[in-house]
Amino acid sequence: MTQVKLNFSTQNLDTSPFFLNTDLNPYYHNSHGILFSGDCLSVLNKIECEVIDTVFADPPFNLGKEYGKKCDDNLKESDYLEWCYLWMTECARVIKPGGAFFLYNLPKWNIPLGAYLGNLGFQFRHWIAIESNTVLPIPKRLYPSHYSLLYYTKGKPKTFRKIRTPIELCRHCKGEIKDYGGHR
Repeated sequence: MTQVKLNFSTQNLDTSPFFLNTDLNPYYHNSHGILFSGDCLSVLNKIECEVIDTVFADPPFNLGKEYGKKCDDNLKESDYLEWCYLWMTECARVIKPGGAFFLYNLPKWNIPLGAYLGNLGFQFRHWIAIESNTVLPIPKRLYPSHYSLLYYTKGKPKTFRKIRTPIELCRHCKGEIKDYGGHR
């Protein structure tokens, strides 16, 4: 394994990329974030400590898929977890206090990986289940009914924007329709 899709977000992207220790060039960069292409450990090693606001990680799921010569997606479980722990430790190093870490993977992997984030001092915020009913079956295995997106923060979240979900209104009286718990 050598590649993980990592998307970094910083508040100050005026200077391209100001937080790197070397002249590593981003693959893509706009006002919302920076994308790098390459060995994740090599890229992470070149980033200064505590300069990233958000990391969104989407590693290979170790299902034996073919990604080309740059990635081995068929490791022993212990080797896969060890590799994940390495790049996750580097992500923890570059995230600012109050920064967010999102990890997208199968529940099978996110259980031990989430525990590892807790060991690194991150605080669990949410487990988001993403339904995946369009996935083709994997031979001799049940395919997952959902993937998981873990949301952790390095201490108290620096930024949190409450999502305003529109409340359904009764078509007759135009009053708010509440769920059984009375929550919006």
